[in-house]
Amino acid sequence: MKLSVVCYIFLFSAISACADNIDLILKQISQKEAEEIVQNQEQAKERAKDEKEAKLRSASIYGTAVADMGATNVEFNRVKLPQKAKALPSQSKHTVGNFDKAAFLKQKSKEQLSFLLSGTVRDGISELWWQYENFRFKIFSNANFLYLSGVPDYQSEDTVYSVFPIIIEGNPEATVPNNGWRPTASDFTPGQLEYIIVQSSNVEAIDAEAFKPIELMLIKYGEEYDQLKIAYENAIKLRDAKVAYLEANPPKKRDTIINFAPIDKAARNTQNK
Repeated sequence: MKLSVVCYIFLFSAISACADNIDLILKQISQKEAEEIVQNQEQAKERAKDEKEAKLRSASIYGTAVADMGATNVEFNRVKLPQKAKALPSQSKHTVGNFDKAAFLKQKSKEQLSFLLSGTVRDGISELWWQYENFRFKIFSNANFLYLSGVPDYQSEDTVYSVFPIIIEGNPEATVPNNGWRPTASDFTPGQLEYIIVQSSNVEAIDAEAFKPIELMLIKYGEEYDQLKIAYENAIKLRDAKVAYLEANPPKKRDTIINFAPIDKAARNTQNK
C-alpha cells in the first residue's frame, strides 16, 4: 500500500475550453509586452501623483507646518474654506444600466461560505489541504491549482464559495519525507482530471460538503483551462516585470500633504443658515 489510509479517486472528464463559448479571449503576452504594460502603468501612477500634489499645493494656503517623519515629511497646509457645495437639482436623477432584480435576489439568497485552501504544486501535481468542520483534509490532484489562483469564487445551486488560495510552486526535486508519499503523473488516468484523497473525516455527509468547492474548482479548470493558464502566465510575467521595473526605477519619495480648513463655531453656524 502506498498510503496508510484508504484513498478514493474521483474522476472528472477533461473538457477543453472552446473559444466560441468564451466571451473574452485572453491574449498571451510576451515578456517585452509585459515590460511595456508595467512601464506605462507605473509612469501613469507617477503622473497622477504629480497632478494630485500640484492640485493640493495650488490651493490658497495661509500657513504651513511640517512634521519630520524620517524618510518623508507630513506637510499640513491651512487653506481657505471652500464654498458650500450646491445640491443637485432633482431632475438630474438618471438610471445607469439595466438592473437584473431576479439575478440579484437569486445571488443574495445563496449561502455565502469562505474557503481557505493551502497547497503546493510540483510538476503540475497539486498537493492541497484545508479544514472543514474541525476536520483536516488533504488531497493530491493532477490539476495545476496555481491556474485557479485568480478566480475569487465558485457557485453551486445553493452556495457561493469565496476561495482564498495560499498555493505556491514547489521544487519538483524536493525530497519526499520518509513517512510521506507523493504521486507522479503515472498515478493518474491520462486525459482525466482526478484527485486522490489522502486525509478526510471518514464521515460521508461531512466529506460530501467538504469536497464540494474542490469539485467546483475542478469543473472550472476543465471548462476554462486554456484561458486560466494564459491568465496565470500573464500575471507571472507582469509580476516579474513590475519587480524589475521598480528596482531600476524606484518610486519618487513624496511628502504627505494634508490641506485643512478649520472654522470656528460662529462661522459654522453662519454657513448653515
